[in-house]
Amino acid sequence: MGALRDRLQWQPKQSAVHDDPHRYLLMRPDVLMGGAVGLPPALRTTWWQAWAAAACEHGGASLRAYAAQGGGDAAALVESTVQAAADLGWGCWTVDRHAGGLLLQVQSSPFVAGWRAAGGGAEADGVCAPVRGLLQALAQALWPGREVQVHERACACQHVGDACHFEARVEGAAP
Repeated sequence: MGALRDRLQWQPKQSAVHDDPHRYLLMRPDVLMGGAVGLPPALRTTWWQAWAAAACEHGGASLRAYAAQGGGDAAALVESTVQAAADLGWGCWTVDRHAGGLLLQVQSSPFVAGWRAAGGGAEADGVCAPVRGLLQALAQALWPGREVQVHERACACQHVGDACHFEARVEGAAP
């Protein structure tokens, strides 16, 4: 399968970056998160929810493709997800798989960095919405057909440090 960064194709004539049919966008995190900072809190909450759902749906399509290429190897799927996150600048991910789901630590989240740079405050549940969505997609790929709940347990926006912590709990899985 190879690293995502090695598969990205820069197409200057179309001003596009692709991994096969999937187009990617490079942008500064403060530009992206500045849009969220400018929203009223109620709309921001709606945006976070929609963004997480979109990351789960569309990012999940990539994860399902990775899973198919990896022949169902769960460890390979987790590793390719961690590597793709790094290749796309989504921070340094550490995923721990256990019987009840997944624990994820993200160091150097670009969403937190962009939020801070754009003047956002100590927002709790939302800034890393696409990470939540992708973690949900990963858990669903590892435990197909099972209900998955994802929560951000700690956000770097709220505490000193550079790590966000997430948990994906899989319904019916042993704790």
